[in-house]
Amino acid sequence: MIDVIAAPAAARGEGWFVVWTASRAEKKVESRIAAMGIEAWLPTVTERRRWRDRWRGLVTPLFPGYIFARGAAVNWHQLLRTTGVLTVVKEGGRPAWLTNGFVASLRRAIECPGVAVERIAERAKYSAGDEVIVQEGVLTGVRGVVCEHRVTGA
Repeated sequence: MIDVIAAPAAARGEGWFVVWTASRAEKKVESRIAAMGIEAWLPTVTERRRWRDRWRGLVTPLFPGYIFARGAAVNWHQLLRTTGVLTVVKEGGRPAWLTNGFVASLRRAIECPGVAVERIAERAKYSAGDEVIVQEGVLTGVRGVVCEHRVTGA
């Protein structure tokens, strides 16, 4: 199991924030945060979309509405003042931290040659509090708890 929230990193006030952005503003927010000198990462996936007369590869966010920003605890208020940022994901009123190791593992998994990242086609029915475990792929065994379920456009 991968340690997602690191108590030692949180105690030192360092790690990765999960930033919730305005709809379809992920790329702009990533650029704005990077311009402030804060490391930002927007995981993307290329989806094959059919247009009227052709197929086209379209680069879209892997986690629509979210990006990752690496920084210290003092930076999170600065992030909130960034145009396009709705909030920073919190746990108990404080920013939730992702460990450097977790983000590095996620990057390796996404950028792994020969592995295609795909969205789940079927609609899974999850409720807040449900425990989920990745069953296959490079993140096999990663556990999580559903905090909120949002229905997005089909």
